[in-house]
Amino acid sequence: MATRWRRRSASRWPISSTAAATITSATISRPTGRASRWHDRQFKTGREAGQPTASSGKQRRTEMSILTTAGRAIALASALLGGTYAVLAADLKIGPNSTPLSVDASADLAGKVPDAFKGGALKIATDPSSPPYTYYQADGQTLVGADIDLGNAVAAKLGLKAEWSAVKFPGIIAAIEAKRFDTALTGMGDTPAREQKLDFVDYSTDGNAIVVLKGNPLAIKTIADLCGKHVAVLQGSVMQGLVEKQDGKCADKKIDIQVFQDINQALLQVRTKRADATMYQYGVAAYVIQTSPDAAGLEVLAFEQYGTGYNAMPFRKSDSALRDAVQAALTEMKADGSYEKILTAWGMQANGLEKITVNDGLRFNQPSN
Repeated sequence: MATRWRRRSASRWPISSTAAATITSATISRPTGRASRWHDRQFKTGREAGQPTASSGKQRRTEMSILTTAGRAIALASALLGGTYAVLAADLKIGPNSTPLSVDASADLAGKVPDAFKGGALKIATDPSSPPYTYYQADGQTLVGADIDLGNAVAAKLGLKAEWSAVKFPGIIAAIEAKRFDTALTGMGDTPAREQKLDFVDYSTDGNAIVVLKGNPLAIKTIADLCGKHVAVLQGSVMQGLVEKQDGKCADKKIDIQVFQDINQALLQVRTKRADATMYQYGVAAYVIQTSPDAAGLEVLAFEQYGTGYNAMPFRKSDSALRDAVQAALTEMKADGSYEKILTAWGMQANGLEKITVNDGLRFNQPSN
């Protein structure tokens, strides 16, 4: 998916008419043929692409090189104008209906980006098994979702391109620590335990619900009713922490906790009656059950949610400047309305925050590994 750029008013950064015409006519879509080879030499960032990652049992890497800010265009403008920036805008497509959204690049925000990242890529990991946050379109290649749209828009504010890689959820934190990726957008919770390793920019909220066979044949009403039951959970998730915490409260009959690398495997256990229940983010579970044949015959117990907390973007503690730049970009998106438009496009406006926070996980104090 190519992102088209157009020039905005640049009264704060005056430029000559000749230079302006050059910038306005510059194409940001990747060239082909000889132009592509020249393009690669001229704009090579020097930052290596992410390593291949496993997806659905085979090696697979999905990278969307979307120029979601002025990245290369700002670099071109700077070269032409002796360091003077022009204001550009990205035309994105958001939501399941590909609604147009124009995101203005911000020279002020781009200035907050550490030099090691400027004009380059923001490498983002995501587990595309959690619609409407992040999932594949029918082609099995194109990543879409609320988190994907937010990541593209954040990159657009910062003068970077967004490079997406599909990674199984349990391996994301370790991959960021190993510097394979800069951050993640995948409905990951900000928890006190995770804050011991990484910093988090909190961007939305969600709760967790119990998922059972349709009709709820075991009459499960609350998380306490999971005692003595077989429960499938996603490895390393807040839901695993919630079930383990409840297991510690079970007096006589303990919970048989089955841990899986993929939430779809946990759902399959319930469908095939090898597990009595699973837990997952309420918004994700409700969406999947309504839209996916793989979740047919399941039901979300909507009368109570557990472990409500933040969805957050993780960063290495050594990358505090990048963390703060992303927080500033999301804050500006709230001010200009693009943040709300993205959440609304996915029916998730109720999950939005009044304030974009950093390391506020103790507010909800979710359990996690």
